[in-house]
Amino acid sequence: MSFLKQVGRLIRPNEYSSTIFQTSFLNNITQLRTATKRAAGSKTNKNDSAGRRLGPKAYEGHFVKPGQIIMRQRGTKIHPGENVDIGKDHTIFAIEPGYVRFYYDPFHPLRKYVGVALRKDLNLPTPHFSPRVRRFGYEKITDPAEAEKEENHMSRKEYLQQPELEKIRQEKQQDENQKASIFENTLSTQFTLNLNEADFQLAVNRLLNISQLTNIGQTLEEAEAQSTYNYIFDLKLSCKKGEITLEEYSNLKMHYIQFAQTLDRKVTIDAQGNPCAFVAPKDKKEKQDEILGRLEKEFSNRVISEKDKETISDLIMTPGIYNKSQQAHLKDRFLPSVLPLTVKQTVVENIDPKKPPKGVTVTRIFDEDTKQIKVIGRTKEAFIG
Repeated sequence: MSFLKQVGRLIRPNEYSSTIFQTSFLNNITQLRTATKRAAGSKTNKNDSAGRRLGPKAYEGHFVKPGQIIMRQRGTKIHPGENVDIGKDHTIFAIEPGYVRFYYDPFHPLRKYVGVALRKDLNLPTPHFSPRVRRFGYEKITDPAEAEKEENHMSRKEYLQQPELEKIRQEKQQDENQKASIFENTLSTQFTLNLNEADFQLAVNRLLNISQLTNIGQTLEEAEAQSTYNYIFDLKLSCKKGEITLEEYSNLKMHYIQFAQTLDRKVTIDAQGNPCAFVAPKDKKEKQDEILGRLEKEFSNRVISEKDKETISDLIMTPGIYNKSQQAHLKDRFLPSVLPLTVKQTVVENIDPKKPPKGVTVTRIFDEDTKQIKVIGRTKEAFIG
């Protein structure tokens, strides 16, 4: 073993050589291995991208303008606070002119925020229940010509849309005038109100307003309360502008409240937005029960003819009895698009689906007894349409 170790020794290179020699006594062959890694002067590990210039761009107390960048970052190390916004790359920028403030929020003590104070003497955050300081950016224009010019100013897009907007306004005004004339005719011919000219016009305007509010989804009670509130609010604005005195405001307010209470007990609005006679809640409930009983007795589980359709529709549309949702529910029940299978006259069983009888439509249903799909026929009377 000692002889082998001496003969097969490894000749190591010195510190200045990059070649290794190795000999073996078995084959007496010298092997040569050259280093493949450069010792110095390589550019492989020196490639790097430029810095992203992250960090704050405006510091505590600096004045910034809208759109000016305050912080560039990766992730929300600093969170956006008051009067600033954040971009998709987490860049925080100002949306109002003011002074930069870095602060902590009591509701989020582990987050650091940056915001913009609108005045130099203000600190952030604003106390929780205190009103926010806002910048309206308006100045009073004393020159009448400049004031008129500013009032009539509009963007190019708005200017180009003026013909279409004017057409819509005219159509809307025409519809309102037509509906108001219908209301005036109905009140003067079908109801005895004994009102003077001013109160008559007031009644027409109130009913028209209630009709518009019910058409957008409000209930009759909500529409009546909203109409009263709108009129009183307009009176208050007129009083603040100095058009009427405080005493006139009080008198007109009391007069309208009494007038509205009296009118609502005589005339109301039905589900279609037309004026109709007022029906007391007790009488309305009795009438609803009467109509429902007649519908169930006369038109339930049988074939519906065209005359029956008119009768059912007239009963459901009785003025002042049902609201829109109730009318829709009754129509789905008594005037469905397809009659239920309980109407035996419209069901034909044991038919050939490939050669059905004339006037019969093949339908597949789920049979609850056999738990299988069953093929039946429906006559044309089953489809009300």
